[in-house]
Amino acid sequence: MVVIVLAKLLVREFSGEFIALSSIYTSVVGGGIFVIGLIVAGTLSDYKESDRVPAEISAALENIYRDCAAINETLPQFDLETLRERLLGIVYAFRADLSSTDGRSCLAAIEELSPSFVELERLEVPANYIVRLRGEQGAIRKSVLRVYHVQRTEFLPSAYILITTIVALIIAVALFTDIGPLDDSLPIVAFLSFFFIYLVRLLKALDTPFRIDERTMDDVSLFLLKEFAQRASADAEQPSSMRATAAT
Repeated sequence: MVVIVLAKLLVREFSGEFIALSSIYTSVVGGGIFVIGLIVAGTLSDYKESDRVPAEISAALENIYRDCAAINETLPQFDLETLRERLLGIVYAFRADLSSTDGRSCLAAIEELSPSFVELERLEVPANYIVRLRGEQGAIRKSVLRVYHVQRTEFLPSAYILITTIVALIIAVALFTDIGPLDDSLPIVAFLSFFFIYLVRLLKALDTPFRIDERTMDDVSLFLLKEFAQRASADAEQPSSMRATAAT
C-alpha cells in the first residue's frame, strides 16, 4: 500500500493523471467488490466445513477409545494399549500430513485400527459393537480425505485469475485518475489498495484453512485433537482401577 501511495505521488509530480474521474470508474470498483464477494462466499463454506473436521475426528477417536476401554474391563485380554497407540498415531500423522501437500500417512494410521477390530472379533465381541467401531473408523477416514481435498485444491482457479486482474486494473487506473486535490486523492488510493489487496490475501487464507507451519490466527485450530491425545496419554499412566473409574 505504501508503494502504491508513493507511485501515486510520482504520477502526480510528473502530471501523469490523464484519466478523468467518472461514473465508469466507480462502476468498475463496485463490480470488483461484487465479484470478490461471490468468491468469498464460495470459499467461506469450505472454511466453515473444515472448521468442523477436528471436532468430528476427535469425537470419533474418543468414541473408539472409550468403547474399547469399556470392553477391556470385561475382556482384559484385549490389547487396549496397542489400540491407544494406534489412535494417537492417527493424531500425529494427521498433523504431519497438514505440513505437506502430498502427505497421506494418516490414511495408513487409520487402517492400522483394523487389526484391533479383528482382535475383538476373535474375542467374540457382539457384532453390533464392532460395526459401530468400524463406522467411526470410516467417519475418520472420510473427514481426513475431505481435509486432503480442501488443502490441495483451489476454489475456482479461473476466478482467482479474474480477481487478481481486476484488482491490478483498479489500482492501476486509480494511479492515473485525477481524483482531485492531493489531500483527497492519497487517502482514497491508500484505502482502495489496502481494501482490495487485503481481500485477495483473505481469499488465499480461506482457501487453505489448515496451516500448521505458519504463525497465523486464521488457521483452523486442532486443540481438540491435542486434548484427546493428552487424555489418552494420561490414561496410559493411570492405574487400572483409576482407568475403570474414568471409563465409567
